[in-house]
Order: sequence, then structure tokens, then C-alpha cells
Amino acid sequence: MSFCTAINCMDGRVQLPVIHFLQKRFGAEYVDAVTEPGPNRILSEQAEKNTIESILHRVGISVHKHGSKGIAMVGHYDCAGNPAGKDEQDSQTRTAVAFLKEHFGDTEIIALWVDEDWKVSEMS
Repeated sequence: MSFCTAINCMDGRVQLPVIHFLQKRFGAEYVDAVTEPGPNRILSEQAEKNTIESILHRVGISVHKHGSKGIAMVGHYDCAGNPAGKDEQDSQTRTAVAFLKEHFGDTEIIALWVDEDWKVSEMS
């Protein structure tokens, strides 16, 4: 069995596109889903300490117990939990990736954007 991890919005529209993308990207059978409304905003702003600890705990289980091959931080179009535009979300996602690298630096961490057609792309 092989795993990777998605830190994704709870929005059901983005779940399957992200899962399919990550299965290919990391060659993983399973994608552990850590969901919150607007997680890129939450991790970049660092204001919701309890939520951040919860996210880190769940990602830690995926990495340390499931041997996750990689972690994806996801932002998406039309997010109710983070209504910021694409440019602002891209910045938040990059900040969130940097924060995650402080905690899971031995694991590959990537940034993803899901557009208005629900197409997933990796941010460079």
C-alpha cells in the first residue's frame, strides 16, 4: 500500500480531481484527506491555533503511520472558506507550504491550484 496526503478544502467539488491528480503525481494508491474550509488561508495566517494543531496532527498520522510519499497543499476557485482571488490564494498556498516544510521537511510538499473547470495544476 502506498499513501500521499492532501490538505484540501472540504468543498466536495475539489475532492475527486485532487485525489486523481495526486494518485498519478505520487504514484500512490491512497490519498489521506485532511480537510478544512480554506486550509491554505488557515495555515498561512497562523491565527487559528487549535485548527492548525489539528491539521498538523492529522498530517503527522499520514506521514508517520501511513508513510505518506508526499503532501499537497490545495487552493481552489470559488472557495467559500477562503473567498480570496487566485493571486492571494497562490501567495497563501506558498506560505502554507513553507510552514508545512518546517514540520515535515523530509517529505515532498507541493502546492496545487484547482481552477474554475476543476482542473488541477501544480504550482511552480
